[in-house]
Amino acid sequence: MKISNFSKISTNIFGSRLTGFIRDILFANYLGANLMSDAFLFAFRLPNLFRRIFAEGTMNSVFLPMYVNQEKINSKIAKDFIWIIFNFFFVITLFISFLIFLFSEQVISLLAPGFLLNEKQFLFANELLIITFPFLIFVTLSSVLSSVLNVQGKFFLPSFLSVILNIFMISSLVIFKSESHFALAWSMIVAGFTQLILLFVNIGAIKIFWSSGLKSITRLSSQLKKFFKRFLYSLLGSGIVQLNIFISMLFASLVGQGAISQIYYADRIIDLPFALIAVAMSFTLLPYLSKNISDESKNSKAFNETVIFCFLFAIPSAFGIFILSEDIISVLFGRGEFNNDDVLITSKILLIYSFSLPGYMLARIFNQVFYSYEKVEYTVKAAIPTFICNFILCFLLFRPLGVIGLAIAGAISIWLNLFIQIYYLKKHFNSFFEKLLIFDLKKLIKILLSAFCMSISILFIKKIIDLNTYFDLLIQILIGIIIYFFILNWLKLSELKLIFQLKKFN
Repeated sequence: MKISNFSKISTNIFGSRLTGFIRDILFANYLGANLMSDAFLFAFRLPNLFRRIFAEGTMNSVFLPMYVNQEKINSKIAKDFIWIIFNFFFVITLFISFLIFLFSEQVISLLAPGFLLNEKQFLFANELLIITFPFLIFVTLSSVLSSVLNVQGKFFLPSFLSVILNIFMISSLVIFKSESHFALAWSMIVAGFTQLILLFVNIGAIKIFWSSGLKSITRLSSQLKKFFKRFLYSLLGSGIVQLNIFISMLFASLVGQGAISQIYYADRIIDLPFALIAVAMSFTLLPYLSKNISDESKNSKAFNETVIFCFLFAIPSAFGIFILSEDIISVLFGRGEFNNDDVLITSKILLIYSFSLPGYMLARIFNQVFYSYEKVEYTVKAAIPTFICNFILCFLLFRPLGVIGLAIAGAISIWLNLFIQIYYLKKHFNSFFEKLLIFDLKKLIKILLSAFCMSISILFIKKIIDLNTYFDLLIQILIGIIIYFFILNWLKLSELKLIFQLKKFN
């Protein structure tokens, strides 16, 4: 697994997050945090939540390892496998989109019951959802083709796709401003179609589908049975994980005006370090583990370096977000329709989320181990108690604490999920587990000490400079980063070479 591949993905993910932040800044400025913005963000997030269930869960845990195995045996059969799975997801996402079209009002009543208290908001959300939901078809099919490109070592286009979506949405916001809700909904569909066409051209998918036929289904019957069995496991596991987000939206709609929007903006901030590190590492780690599944020593070394690499960024990110949460929200979103109360509430949510960031990253990395061993049932077993915990805590905390209670519930649930995964890894993959150094105390102390020094420097700078909010925040972040890596280098943390060198995990 090459760090150069990781850097390509991270560069594109950074581009995605940068354009995503521009989009969200415009969201906050023109749409704010109110009844109508809540309605739009519900319609925007729902197809994306289903995408995570079908695309991220199944592509990683089921399709990718099986495709790797088929490619080793026979490339022609592997192409047939792509064609069958592509059509399967086309049919299932088309069917779900049709159901949403027919029963959109019932779906909104179930997942956002707070909208029922305002007829205008409910009808607005209904009209938007009918437009946005077919985005699921395009983005899921794009994930199938992206997985193929990833296995082939082509990481650029798959990780660039979300930039395309952001550009279309930014254009809609710039043109239509505070009246951009429906333009944004249609821009999702246009962007999804564009992404799929680009992947078709890049992968030569038309040739693959043209050369395949119904005989392929018979020839691959045993593999397809295995796929659909694992798909059901993955669907259940990913579905339960994503149900946590459904639950947050459900209770947020009951909290009242702006709650869904405030959670969304805090999610977007915490998602930046997560996507840059955990998602990028998992994209390159899973194919590597799948290809070297019989070599535990090789895989355990790659996993150990990946874990330390995650800590290397997760811990200082958590410290920095904790200290600078209000400044970050104010600088990014605190203008236009997004008022001071919205800034204060959203920053408190972000502060709580900072505690969960290391666990959030590690849970994603641990998933890849179970996926590579094609044992997705353990991710399901870990997800069920996580969901139950989140639901109970949301129910208990949303009335007395509002959205803050929902953030606390989410943070606790993430750590619970991580520790359950560690338990299953130790119990069922003991020989692999014994080679792991999940919490390397010596290296963790170096990282924590460096993050602590970084935090002290940020707090000191906050006291002595007062130019303007934007410049102050930039200086604090830059000096904090310099201090952090200077201390790490002084403490001689060996994993720093993974950043500064294009090194292979051997």
